[in-house]
Amino acid sequence: MATIDELTHEISIMIPKLMKGARSSFLAKANISTAQMIMLVSIHDHGQCKLKTLARERDISPPTATGLIDRLVRAGYVKRGSDPEDRRVVMVSLTQKGEKSVQDFLRTVRNRWKNILVHLTSKEQHQYLSIVKKVVAILSGKEG
Repeated sequence: MATIDELTHEISIMIPKLMKGARSSFLAKANISTAQMIMLVSIHDHGQCKLKTLARERDISPPTATGLIDRLVRAGYVKRGSDPEDRRVVMVSLTQKGEKSVQDFLRTVRNRWKNILVHLTSKEQHQYLSIVKKVVAILSGKEG
């Protein structure tokens, strides 16, 4: 049986390969970076939201989040506004172009995973989902 160090070494080699395959062709065609697409998906998940909320959620500094949003606004994916109760608060939401891009990206990712998962048995598919859910819970601090 492999040691934890051997397992983590193998996983650290495989994860970038998984990520590259899932994002490369779609993002290249859309001429958008991974960080920008993650930001679009976050906005999609929240609906209209505060820029500060996105920065905190993505664990990036507000100036970094502002730079990402600036590029997405210029590209027509996001619109910026202010909170009617506090004009100092920057609110962001997706444009139609941004919403379409997120929907297309999510469909591409789903199709890619479908093409991968069909090679596993039903039991393996469910085990994989269970493990991924557990890893996400650990990463989000919801399980110790």
